[in-house]
Amino acid sequence: MRAVAAGLSDVGRQRHHNEDRFILLPEFNVFVVADGMGGHQSGEVASRMAASSIAKYFRNEGKPDITVGQRLRAAVLEANAKIYARADDSRLHRGMGTTVVAGAYAPDDRTFFVAHAGDSRCYRLRGDEIKQLTRDHSLISDALLERPDLTELDLKYLPKNVITRALGISPTVDVDLRAERVEPHDVFVLCSDGLHGLVTDEEIAGIVRDNVILTEACARLIEAANANGGRDNITVVLVRIEPDDPPWAGRRPSYYR
Repeated sequence: MRAVAAGLSDVGRQRHHNEDRFILLPEFNVFVVADGMGGHQSGEVASRMAASSIAKYFRNEGKPDITVGQRLRAAVLEANAKIYARADDSRLHRGMGTTVVAGAYAPDDRTFFVAHAGDSRCYRLRGDEIKQLTRDHSLISDALLERPDLTELDLKYLPKNVITRALGISPTVDVDLRAERVEPHDVFVLCSDGLHGLVTDEEIAGIVRDNVILTEACARLIEAANANGGRDNITVVLVRIEPDDPPWAGRRPSYYR
């Protein structure tokens, strides 16, 4: 089985700059979405560094003796170290950070790995079911983890959009890693909160099901978020597992830099 992917990013309706970044590395089956924080001068830099650092790690064949999942997590940790060093060294970029959600498909194991920090999400669509694979690292999500009995009224007193984990905020970061066995036609949705904050899970699933061409599905998802206000940058990457082998199966991929 092989993974095919498409991605799209949009500034939204209320922001002047796009601080989101995504990257597709089909030759390594690696896909990344990053949502920068800290304003135009900083958030944009942090998300760009996250995407480029992860890409560079895989292009340089970093630690090929470890598993795909371990490599993905190591790449995210390396990105954190680079962003933190830049922020610590530059007054202009001090305090910058970025959420990240990254996926890597291991065809030999038929497993999709997800690494994340922050509130950018990964969903899996299988048939008519959509499942959130990541847990938001946010104040509200952490509160619900500690106190599942909190009511809607209780949650109203908690500030929204407060992130408890992100890349670049401290020298180290706790990166969640999850492994999912894949089935043919599974679709993985990697997205920033500009999408999942305005479009329900059920609407996301319906749009992806109704648009077989991945680029069109990405465009329809962004249109839906903008139609609901578009109050943040919107980024989505769709990865579909197809039952046939890639045309280069059995050959070593040609690496580029």
